[in-house]
Amino acid sequence: MCGRYDIEVDPKTLSDMLGLDVPDFVRDADIAPGNTGPVIAVGQDGQSRVVLMRWGLEPSWMKERPARPMFNARSETVAEKPMFRSAFKRKRALVPAMAFYEWTGKPGAKTKWRFSKADGSLLTFAGLWEARDLGDGQKQLTFTVLTTTPSADAVDYHDRMPVVLDKNAQSIWLDPDADPDFLLELTLPAPDGTLVVSAA
Repeated sequence: MCGRYDIEVDPKTLSDMLGLDVPDFVRDADIAPGNTGPVIAVGQDGQSRVVLMRWGLEPSWMKERPARPMFNARSETVAEKPMFRSAFKRKRALVPAMAFYEWTGKPGAKTKWRFSKADGSLLTFAGLWEARDLGDGQKQLTFTVLTTTPSADAVDYHDRMPVVLDKNAQSIWLDPDADPDFLLELTLPAPDGTLVVSAA
């Protein structure tokens, strides 16, 4: 799973990295489910833009916020599960991050591990987003991060990892006309050697 990630860069730096305008957001080295972060999504005009969304998917058909944030979606079942299948078809997103975290060890004595790109560049997770009507003309924008089986870089730390997309895969993931079967092929583990691990 991916339950924490790092986006501790300022909006201007992130804008330069992405080549997109980025709204002001709170830099955070330890974003948790329920927090707000920048997400790349395609608008109705077909243009990609960065929007602030809350982490924990809330489908449009939900009347109330779920008790447990749906912050991860398993890539193996995302096309079928009612919670995710509509967003998988129509509302795919990219989630930028500098790193993500996992923990090992026993409760009370856990070690926190930081996973980042070997070259220090931005990680981009495959995500989904939704807009739930709050009933007062406002919409709550939320997102989730897809997970997959771990690469050799992560297998000793957890049995899941975020789906990390390269530049080519990012464009395909956002393409509204992309073939669903091909999209699922993009959700394989990142190539071995993509990530470096350090104690956080």
